[in-house]
Amino acid sequence: MTSQLLGLGAPAAAAPSPSATTGQAAAAGAGQPICTPDSSKINEISGLVATATGYYAINDSAPAGGKARIFTLDASCKVVGTPINYDPVARDPEDLAIDKNETLWIADIGDNTEASGGSAAPRPTVAVWTLAKGAKAPVINRLAYPDGKKRDAEALLLNGDGTPIIITKEPVGEVWVPEGPLQPNTTKGVKLKQVGTFTPQETKTPNPLSFLGYKAITGAASSPDGTRVVIRTYSDAYEFDVKDGDVVKAITSGKPRITPLPNEARGEAITYSTDGKQYITASDVPADVRAPILRYTPQNVTPGKAGGAVLPTPKPDDRSFLEDLTLQDITYMVAAVGILGLILVVAGIIGIRRSRAARRLAAATSGPIRGSAPRPGDDDAPPSDDNTTGTVYGARPGASAARGASAPGGTVYGASGPAGFSNDPGPFGGNDGGFGGGGNAGNGGFGGGSHPSDPRDFNHQPGFAPPSYDQPRGFPPPAPQGGGMYGAPQPGYDQRGAYGSGHPGDHDGYERGYAPHR
Repeated sequence: MTSQLLGLGAPAAAAPSPSATTGQAAAAGAGQPICTPDSSKINEISGLVATATGYYAINDSAPAGGKARIFTLDASCKVVGTPINYDPVARDPEDLAIDKNETLWIADIGDNTEASGGSAAPRPTVAVWTLAKGAKAPVINRLAYPDGKKRDAEALLLNGDGTPIIITKEPVGEVWVPEGPLQPNTTKGVKLKQVGTFTPQETKTPNPLSFLGYKAITGAASSPDGTRVVIRTYSDAYEFDVKDGDVVKAITSGKPRITPLPNEARGEAITYSTDGKQYITASDVPADVRAPILRYTPQNVTPGKAGGAVLPTPKPDDRSFLEDLTLQDITYMVAAVGILGLILVVAGIIGIRRSRAARRLAAATSGPIRGSAPRPGDDDAPPSDDNTTGTVYGARPGASAARGASAPGGTVYGASGPAGFSNDPGPFGGNDGGFGGGGNAGNGGFGGGSHPSDPRDFNHQPGFAPPSYDQPRGFPPPAPQGGGMYGAPQPGYDQRGAYGSGHPGDHDGYERGYAPHR
């Protein structure tokens, strides 16, 4: 078997003998099990080639702590010999092919999206590895897409002249070939050029990915004689006739024969049997899942009109909602959701703007709250009609009302007197006419000071002024200029008045805003 691995002997004339478990007939439309790989190292089969004694297989990702490798399986799917490693390490091997010279081709062309476990950045190069007959290690041949865009591909075919053909996975199968000869072991990839497309049909064949599985291209293979090629999806196999070795023309412009591959675990690999009469398929599954290698007899099924012997088309009543959806239906649904979301956003913005405008209008027409001070800088705010605007503790009140009229709002504790009176500080922090005296003619001390010009004008008395907080403990204050000492008479005045102030006609201190208890 080791010599067979290194020599890559030509395919034999007969298919591998099925194991004992494959003698029973499979259900109509389903693949017949051949055998099940017995090793978790080879469960993720992404590429498969049939040989006279078994299979070559590749896994598309390395097991934990290991490397992706090339395996040899016997007819019962057991790993034999020593797997072959890549040097340098292969990134994402996705398909396997063998040419007429018995050279094995490995398609290291996968580039998964972030949602599928890949990276956001595209691979700078992809590669095809070649393992010639008798070689002990594969050789890397790097390729590069001309636009540098990210493309995930899982299918490889060989043209009649040996040129590799890469087919991307989705949403449309782009067909790419190298612009020139391959350059082994170089870091710069040979440029690829697109030569056409292949678009799978919506066959409605049941598969684990439902409608997505109809379109995703996961593998390809050439018949041993090179006259046919097959491309597979998760749900179906498409076979084309090849004339004069022109595979590109066959898959881009030919009419395929479709064989359903229903309900495979996650079918990715496909190859022909060594006699070319059957398809052999394998699945890429997790390590805890055991999926058999299957075989199918090629059919020619028209999508949606499958016969009962191959795969009955579900009746309309039996189809689920998802099975009836087409790609166009999904596109329309996504667009409708986007438009609805945009409408909701616009409606929300309009509602917020109208709400704010309504609040501003209400504030402009209703005026300030009764008894509150105007906001600083709010010169346009209409005054309160009852002149009851108050002031804030410690703030300077507004202009006083006319003589004999009540001032708008009350004074504040520690505030200066109304306009029209001297703002020079009197005792206890008040203005002229503070506690015990003072007037508009000068400053008055505690119990002293000048007399106002109209001692009987009770409507114009400065209110009781509290002690000043800028004096030590607030009492007693220093005698201001023009005032006298506590209890000392003032020149030119009699000795009447409260607390010894010399104010003439001071009737018990009323004129100075102080009324003693009776």
